[in-house]
Amino acid sequence: MMPTLISNVRVFCGESVLHKSGHVLVENGRIKAVTGENKPSDLPDNVIQIDGSGCTLLPGLIDAHVHVHQDVAYMERAVRCGVTTVIDLHNEPEWFQEMRQIATERNDVSDIKGAGYAATIKDGWPSTMIKMVANNKTAADRTSKWPNVMDISSAHQFVADNVALGASYIKLMQESGELFNLNFPSRPIPSPTLEVQKALVQAAHNRDILVIAHAISRAATLKVLEAGVDGLAHICAESYSQELVNSIKAKNVFVVPTLVVLASSSGEEQDSREKFAQSLQTGEQQHMCGCLKILRDPLSVQNAVETLKGLKAAGVDIVCGTDSSNELIGTSAGISLHHELWLYVNRCGFTPIDALRSATSVSAKRLKLSDRGHIKEGLNADLLLVRGDPTQAIECLSNIKAVWRNGELVVQE
Repeated sequence: MMPTLISNVRVFCGESVLHKSGHVLVENGRIKAVTGENKPSDLPDNVIQIDGSGCTLLPGLIDAHVHVHQDVAYMERAVRCGVTTVIDLHNEPEWFQEMRQIATERNDVSDIKGAGYAATIKDGWPSTMIKMVANNKTAADRTSKWPNVMDISSAHQFVADNVALGASYIKLMQESGELFNLNFPSRPIPSPTLEVQKALVQAAHNRDILVIAHAISRAATLKVLEAGVDGLAHICAESYSQELVNSIKAKNVFVVPTLVVLASSSGEEQDSREKFAQSLQTGEQQHMCGCLKILRDPLSVQNAVETLKGLKAAGVDIVCGTDSSNELIGTSAGISLHHELWLYVNRCGFTPIDALRSATSVSAKRLKLSDRGHIKEGLNADLLLVRGDPTQAIECLSNIKAVWRNGELVVQE
C-alpha cells in the first residue's frame, strides 16, 4: 500500500475544522502527519499526491447501531458511503465472527465491532416480532437458538459467553411491545426483570464492557437507566419528558437516536427518505423507500425530535446510529447514516459540526474506539474525502470523492 499525501484540503479533525487548507500524510495504514499550509517534511519518494482543493477530509464515519447479519454487501455499501466502522448490536455469533474475519482481510468493507447476541428472553423482543413478520420456519429455527436470559445465573453466563465469542459490547432488550401496532400473542410480551438487567450490567462492567440497551418507551428507558446502562440504542418515541432528559443527563448515558428507523416505523419523513435513496440501485432504493409503519399513534419521530433537542440542550452525548439492516425497510447501509445526520441538522437544530461529531469523535469516545474517529497522527487512516464543505452544509457529505480504510484507497469517484 503506497503512502498518500492529501493536499490543500479542509481538514475536519472530528472536533472542528483544524485547517482550511492543510495536508494529511498516510503511511502504513496510519495517519503519519497532519500539517497546515506547509507540506510535511521528508515525504517518501513513492508518495501518491491527491489534490484536495475545494474538498473536505473527515475521519471515517461510525454507525453505532446496525444489524449486518451475514450480509457482506451491507459492509461494502457502507464503506462506499464513508462509513468505515459499524457497530452490530444483535447478530448470530457465527455470522458476526464471519463478518469480523472478512473485515480483517479486506479494506473494501467497513470494520465491524459488536455485541454478538443481545440478551434476549424466550418469546420476547425481537424474536416474537421477527417470527410474526417473517412467518417462516427459518425465522422460527433461528430465533429458537437465541439466549433465554431469565435469571441472575443465566445473565452471568450470557455475558461470559458473549465476551468469549468476541463481543465488544453487551446489548440489553427492554421491550413490552405495547407501543407497536402488531398482533403479538400476548401483551406485554416477556421482558427481563430489573434484577436480571442489573446482573447483566454488573457482569459486563466487571469485564470493562459497555452496556447498550434497546428501549423505546419512557418506562422502559427509565428501567434500563436504573439498571446502570452506559448507552441507549434508541431515543424515546413517546412525548417529551423533562424527567427522562434529566435522568439520562444525571447518569451520563449516551443516546443513539436512530431517527431514520423511527421515521420508518411511524410512517414519517418519506420525502427525505426518498431523496437520500435516489443514489441507490433499484432494489436497494425500493428497500429504503419502504415504510415499516408499526408504531401506534400518537408515537412519532416528531416526539423523538423534541426529546433529542432537549438532550442536546442538556449536554447529553449523542452518538449517531441508524438501526439499518437488509431486514428493516426504510433503511440502507451507509446512506441512512447521511440521512440520520441530515435529520439532526434539519429537524433537531444541530449545527453540521455537531452532527459530524456524533458520527466521529463523540462515537469514538463513548464507544471506546481510541484508534479512530479523529484525524490525528498515529490513528487509523480511515478517511473520507468529500467535495464541498459539510461543516457548513451537511448535504455535502454525500458528494464523495474518496474513501480510505486502514490507509488503502477503497473508493475513488
